[in-house]
Amino acid sequence: MEANRGIGQSGGKDWIFLSDAHFTGENPDNQERLVRFLGVERENLDTLVLLGDLFEFWFGFEGHIYEEYLPIVEELKSLSHRGVRIKYVEGNHDFCLGPFFEEDLGAEVFADEMEETLSGKRIYIAHGDRVDHRDYGYRFFRRALKNRFSYALMRWAGPALSMKVAKRLSARSRRKNHYQLPGNIPIFRTFAMKKFREGIDVVILGHSHYPEEILERIDGREKAYFNVGDWITYFSYLRYRPKSGFELCYHDDRP
Repeated sequence: MEANRGIGQSGGKDWIFLSDAHFTGENPDNQERLVRFLGVERENLDTLVLLGDLFEFWFGFEGHIYEEYLPIVEELKSLSHRGVRIKYVEGNHDFCLGPFFEEDLGAEVFADEMEETLSGKRIYIAHGDRVDHRDYGYRFFRRALKNRFSYALMRWAGPALSMKVAKRLSARSRRKNHYQLPGNIPIFRTFAMKKFREGIDVVILGHSHYPEEILERIDGREKAYFNVGDWITYFSYLRYRPKSGFELCYHDDRP
């Protein structure tokens, strides 16, 4: 299923944006499904943009690769070696990605957000966990996890213990208030409207796990908000074809 409203005109290969796979090693089918998908796409892929939380937990320990993530890590290496650019905007499950993603993979890593220009349009890209400025509890919790002191503590604890603690925290979060909260989805739309007023043409977010596409016309200029959804329930992603624009897509893995 694909819906195309055609923002952007130019030549070149495609861009793909995806988010929120939350790979744990306990869902190998989902991971292999993404590996197959990227393998099919690699020949016509210019840039892969990961909007965070590809993994349930990743901290960039020097020289360490998590064994449970090897299938997707090897596919990302293959893409990079073929000249595909990889950009990763950290989500709330990603910490200090640099050592592997920047040094070994050659990816660009962004701690919070990034901007691109495609066919003359300003594109704002972020994971989306920071859009609700009124959620002071979460913002405090995020700052408590994402700082130099916490990173030093994780390095001291090492990969195995850090992963164990992270999985326990994630399990508690899922039981309490995880993913696709209907009351929160309008907050993403409101945030997109704010960015439109600041001159952004296209807003691309993840985090909600709910794929959606909203088009607006402001001062005679077409604007679009996309949430790329997730690779757990919807297997959704956003594609940018230079000749035809953006498409919100759903991957069908049936033979």
